[in-house]
Amino acid sequence: MPLMVYMFLKNALEKYERPVTTSEVEEIARNTLPMCADHVVHHLVELYSKGLIKRGWDNERKTFVWNIVEDRPIEELAEKYPDLYINSLYYHTVREALGREITMNQVIKILYKISKGSSRRPSITAIKQKLQKEFGKENGN
Repeated sequence: MPLMVYMFLKNALEKYERPVTTSEVEEIARNTLPMCADHVVHHLVELYSKGLIKRGWDNERKTFVWNIVEDRPIEELAEKYPDLYINSLYYHTVREALGREITMNQVIKILYKISKGSSRRPSITAIKQKLQKEFGKENGN
């Protein structure tokens, strides 16, 4: 999920037009794809350790805030950081199951539909089965 969290951070930065708190990124995640909200902290730290995002202290709010070092497309990050791509299991699963390029926004919409907007994460197997059922004919399977 690190690439999804990167996307949630980008969306939060666009919404607030300033560096954002962890809670604000979690809020975006909950509103966008609830099943991913509980891993935001872990993946922000992972993205920070890769130098893709930066963390600073906000004296006024007395909390850490996050920002993107250099705005990059998700697809570029997936190519440049294959470990982030592989660790983004849901993104990876949907792209691999469909057998074609797909944007992160499209993946999120598909996952939202599969999860029915729940905070409970479906298994990778369940996602593959639903994708096969819904998109299998499209891919010639």
